[in-house]
Amino acid sequence: MAMKLAVLADIHGNLAALRAAAAHVQGWNPDRVIVAGDVVNRGPRSPECLEFVLEMAATRGWELLRGNHEDYVIAQSKPDSPRSGPLFDVYEQSYWTYNRLGCDVSAFEGWQEMRVFPGPDARQVRVAHGSVLGNTHGVFPMFDEAELIRRVGEPLPALFCGGHTHWPFTTHLEGALVVNVGAVGLPFDGDWRAGYAQLTWEEGRWQANIVRLEYDRQQMLADYQQSGFLHQAGPMAWLVLAEFLFAKSQLYSWMRDYYEDVLAGKTTVEATVREQLERQGMWETVGEYVKRTQIQTGSS
Repeated sequence: MAMKLAVLADIHGNLAALRAAAAHVQGWNPDRVIVAGDVVNRGPRSPECLEFVLEMAATRGWELLRGNHEDYVIAQSKPDSPRSGPLFDVYEQSYWTYNRLGCDVSAFEGWQEMRVFPGPDARQVRVAHGSVLGNTHGVFPMFDEAELIRRVGEPLPALFCGGHTHWPFTTHLEGALVVNVGAVGLPFDGDWRAGYAQLTWEEGRWQANIVRLEYDRQQMLADYQQSGFLHQAGPMAWLVLAEFLFAKSQLYSWMRDYYEDVLAGKTTVEATVREQLERQGMWETVGEYVKRTQIQTGSS
């Protein structure tokens, strides 16, 4: 029995990319569609993307999982969430998203982190935002076999699909097909095109195809500027814009290099964001968008 499964992840408020991916998925006509988390946050159009996937869930049966960025927004709803100080500055874009969603996280608070179900041969299929270790522990192509097994989980399934790292790849692991589906809205492999995975069960085995799609990139750039993201969500939003423009991760290296010093009050988010982007030769491009947006909005 043939089966077609589409897995999308890491939309991150990129409505233009989501629309392109959804149209392609519809044309492929899979038996099942799973959105593996990070629909919202780390991007400008979270409310619109959330509304889109909820509509697809209601009308087409899309299944929705929770990612770490849903968790970051949920955290903003807690009474002990800071509203000032260094920790708030680090997570200010999540607070901005929380407000953009009307301070209501009920739409995704109950989403699961992983979906497990039997495939056509009765062996397990596992789809997670990150891995069996949680939604902040993804799979990377450079992992050795032991680490992949730890994250995919034992006994090994027939198929494992995850997102989170924004870095698509496929590999075989002791009879299991392991797939990172990449990112719809914010790829980090140097290719800005939207990505998702087509999984096909045919002739007794799973096969994977990572689809890459062009979309209206200029519309997304306009969304960054017109939504308020660049001048209301704090300097960490500038790192996200750099990720979009260069298809390269920035938040992870910032957290590694600067997080502790910012929390200790030794420096600021804005100073370190500029320093990181200047060091990588990105600030001239990113700063121009930030400056242009500030002029248009009258902010500083």
